[in-house]
Amino acid sequence: METLRSKLRAILETHPESKSLQNAIRHLFQNVETNSQSHRLTWEIVKHDFDELMAEGVWVATPQNVELLQELRQSLADNPTGSGSLLFSQIENGVALAPNENAARKEQDIQIVLPPLLSMPLLSTISLPQSALLPQELLDHLNHAYFVHVMATEPQRLLPPGKSLLSAMLRPHLANRERDGLLPTLHDRVEDLVHRAFWDEAFESLSNALPSIQLPRIANLYEDLYIALKQLLPSHHPILVTLSSPLPPSSFPLRSVIINLREILICLRGRCAPARDGDVDTLMARIDEQESTTAVGELARLVVDTTRSILKLSEIMKDDLSEFVLGSMDETQLRAIIVTQAQKFEIKFVLELWGSERTRKLWEHWREGLQPLWSSSPTPTPSQRAWVIRLIQSLGSTTPVSCSLPTVCIDSTESRSNLEFETISSNILPPPLLFICPTLLYLQNYFQALIIAASLRSLVRLPGAMHTRHQAPEDPEDASFMARIWTLLLAEVNEEPGAGETKVVNLADEVIRVRRRSDGDGQMLDPDEETKLRAAVDRTLKPHDPVFLLLQKRLLKAIAGRLAHRSGERDQQSNISRVPDRLETGREGQGKRQRFVGDFEALAGDRRAEAAKEPSLIIEGFNDEVLVHAISVGLTKLRHCIEWTEQTWVDLT
Repeated sequence: METLRSKLRAILETHPESKSLQNAIRHLFQNVETNSQSHRLTWEIVKHDFDELMAEGVWVATPQNVELLQELRQSLADNPTGSGSLLFSQIENGVALAPNENAARKEQDIQIVLPPLLSMPLLSTISLPQSALLPQELLDHLNHAYFVHVMATEPQRLLPPGKSLLSAMLRPHLANRERDGLLPTLHDRVEDLVHRAFWDEAFESLSNALPSIQLPRIANLYEDLYIALKQLLPSHHPILVTLSSPLPPSSFPLRSVIINLREILICLRGRCAPARDGDVDTLMARIDEQESTTAVGELARLVVDTTRSILKLSEIMKDDLSEFVLGSMDETQLRAIIVTQAQKFEIKFVLELWGSERTRKLWEHWREGLQPLWSSSPTPTPSQRAWVIRLIQSLGSTTPVSCSLPTVCIDSTESRSNLEFETISSNILPPPLLFICPTLLYLQNYFQALIIAASLRSLVRLPGAMHTRHQAPEDPEDASFMARIWTLLLAEVNEEPGAGETKVVNLADEVIRVRRRSDGDGQMLDPDEETKLRAAVDRTLKPHDPVFLLLQKRLLKAIAGRLAHRSGERDQQSNISRVPDRLETGREGQGKRQRFVGDFEALAGDRRAEAAKEPSLIIEGFNDEVLVHAISVGLTKLRHCIEWTEQTWVDLT
C-alpha cells in the first residue's frame, strides 16, 4: 500500500487540481490513521476512487498499476464489501474483474475492454421499490450489456478522440509478464545475436549514399513492414498500398521513408489498445525531434530503430487482439460485429431476467394501453406500427419513462398483483425497451424543451421564421432570441454545468428584452405588464398550461404521423415523383451494397437511414428555423431507437 500511496502523491504533483485524486489519497491514509469500523477502507471505496481517476485520465491501467491494485485488493480481502453498493464499472484489463469473468469469456464471441461508468447509467432509469437490493452480479451483467449497447449505438460517447472501434476490442496481453526477471535462455541469446546482426547490416546499407545499395534495403524493409501490417489493416488501406508499390523517385529516399514511417505510427495509434499509446507517442516524438536532421547516418539510425520498433509493436498488437481476424476489418465491419453482439446481450439479459412468456405478456399489455387520441384512427392500419404510437404516447406523459425489474415480494402483506401490471399509471416501459430507456428519457425531456421554446415564442409574437430564398430573411434579433432560448433549454436537457435554478429568470429576461424591442424603441415596460409577462413565462413551464398542452398535442401527433410508417415505406412514398439528379449506374456510391458477405450485410441497411438526412417536419407553432432543426435532430434519435428495437425484437414488433 505504501508504494501505491507514493505513486499517487507523485501524480498529485502534476495534477494538484484533481479532487478525485485527493479523495483517493485521503482514503488510503485514513485507513492507516484510524482503525474504527466506520472509517475502514473497503475494496468498493478503492474501486470507486480508481474508476474516477481512470475516467479523468489521471490513472492508467498499466501492468504495474494493475498489480498494485490487485495486491491492495488481496490485503483488503478480510474486509467484506457492502451489499447495497451502486453500479460500478468493470475494467477487464485488470482494475476490477467481474465475478463471472471466466464464464463470460467462454460465452462471448469478442472481448471488449469496458470503460469507467457511463455518464447516463442505465440504473437511473430502472424503477425499483425503495427497499429493493440488486445483487452485484446482476449489476455487473447490466453494466456490461449496456456498455456494449452504447458502443453499438453511440460509440462517440465512449471512444477517446482519435481512437477507432478496434481499440475498444483490444486487451493488453499480460502473459509475457511471467518471464520478467528470468535469465535469458540459450535460444533467446542466439535470437538476439541474429537480430542484432540483421539490423546492423541494415544500418550500414542505409548509411551508404549509393542508390544501388540503399534502395534495395529500403524495399526489403517495406516488404517486412507489409508482411507485419497486412494482418492489422484492411486489405486496401493506403499504407499497405504504399508499402507494396514500387519505390517512387526521390532526391532524398531516407526522408521519404521517415514520412511513411510517421504515417504508419499515426495509423497504429488509432488502432492499438490504449495501453500502447505511450509507446507510439515516444516513437513519434523521436521522429519529430530529428525532423530537420540532414545527416545520412542519423537518419539511417532513425529509420532502423523506428522500423524495428514498429515490427515489435505489430506483434504486440496481434497478441492484444481478442479475435485475430478483427485487425483486418474496417470500421463498418467492426461495428457490425458490435451491433450483433449488443443485440445478443440485450435479448439474453431480458429473457433470463423476465422469461420469454412474461416478456411477451408485458409487451402486449403495454401496447394495449394505446389511447385513440395518439393515432390517426381508432384502429391503426396494417402499415402503421401501433407500438410506435404507444411509445410516443409514453413520451408525452409528465411522468418520466422507466423500466421495472422483476422483484420478489418479501412482505406477505403486499400483494404481487399490485406489482404485476402498472405500466399505464406509472409510465413503465416493457422489458424490450430496457436498454433504450435512457435515450427515451432524454428524448422525453428534449421534446418538453421544444414545447417550452415554442410557448415562449408565442409570448413575444414573433412572425413565422421559415422562409424561402425568394423571401427576405427574418430579423437577426428574432433569430438570436430563439437561438438563445433553445441554448438555455438544451443545456438543461443535457445537464450541462451552469444550467439550473437561474433558468426561469434567464428565460423571462430574454422574453422581456424581445417584447421591449417589438413594442417600440426598446423602452422599459410598464411594471404591471412586466410582472404579467414574467408570470406568463412561469406558467408556460407548467405541463398543464393550455398553450403547453396544445403545442404538445401538435408536436407529438406530427411525430407519430411521421414515424407511424417504416422508413422504407416513407422513402417509397417520397420517391414516387422524384427524378434522380444524375445517373450513377455502376458507380461506387454511399448506398451501394457492401462487398463483404456474411452478417455484416445487415449493417448496410441498418445505417442507410442514418446516412440520409431526416426531412424537415413543419408544425404549426414550431415553424422557426431553430425549432425545425431541433425537431429533425430529435426525430432522427427517436427513429434510431425504433429501428434498433425492431431489429433486436423481430418477433414482437
